[in-house]
Amino acid sequence: MTLKAASETIAVAEIGGTSVKIGFADHGVPLEVTRTFSTSHLRRGAPATQLAGLLQCASVDAGLTIERVVATVPGFIGRDCDTIIHAANIPELNGIRLASELASTLSVPVQLERDVVLQLLGESASGAIANECEVLAVYFGTGIGAAYLGENGIFRGGGWALEIGHMPVLEPGDRQESPKRIEAYASGATLVDLASAHGVAVKDLFQAAAQSPKLYDGLDDILWQQAITVARATVLFSPRIILLGVASSTWTAIHATRSRNAFLAHYRMPARFIPSTYAGPHWAGRQPFSVPFVLATWWLNSAGHDPRSNAS
Repeated sequence: MTLKAASETIAVAEIGGTSVKIGFADHGVPLEVTRTFSTSHLRRGAPATQLAGLLQCASVDAGLTIERVVATVPGFIGRDCDTIIHAANIPELNGIRLASELASTLSVPVQLERDVVLQLLGESASGAIANECEVLAVYFGTGIGAAYLGENGIFRGGGWALEIGHMPVLEPGDRQESPKRIEAYASGATLVDLASAHGVAVKDLFQAAAQSPKLYDGLDDILWQQAITVARATVLFSPRIILLGVASSTWTAIHATRSRNAFLAHYRMPARFIPSTYAGPHWAGRQPFSVPFVLATWWLNSAGHDPRSNAS
């Protein structure tokens, strides 16, 4: 893959269910300066205006003038690459034309992308799966995101393929009118709820579970739900590589083992597991988050590549 360093100052905004992270590339060089804001800013109303304010604040701190924005969205983006169809963790975004409104406020071009797609493109450009294809990426954060990189680019189906956290799940005996989403059983938010119920920090769940059978069972259920989610996507896409974005290498090993077990017991899972370069504490403490996202923006602007293609 050939990368073309952008000749502009690009701001990259990662909108998550918990925080909004903003980083920069100045003329193709990723900068160390980043800012993190609470997503609560976007829940105050007029989220595009609020996001513009956060970008302006971050750019002032960095001493930069923004010339282009790439913003990630944790949810369904319309085929116009502008309208937010559904963002479960930030419902204030639903229905707005975020790219248009943000571009109008900042007077710069704005490109929207699903957060997990940008992560996957960053890993492909310079990360754990450099120059690879037929890769399924699954990231467990506040919610659950997935993307597939085929030979011809990102697979999009009818527009927003692989919003895997929104898969409906009907538990045995559960006759609710509206089935729950898999995120209700297997997301980071579920882990936070479990940790809170037992009075421990999320990072201490494994250690604490060894001393509490009840906590162990609760954690075990969540991990199995996550592993089965990966296995289901594997059955559908038959990837050569499964890229996992989880909290630690311990979790990667557990997910790999359980996903293999969840994949039809009489068949060998035809894929190898690779931990994400840019997920977990081994990443967060060493490099600015913006590097993978900026590398992805270079890819998005590389000559001869259209990441919005519907890959086979």
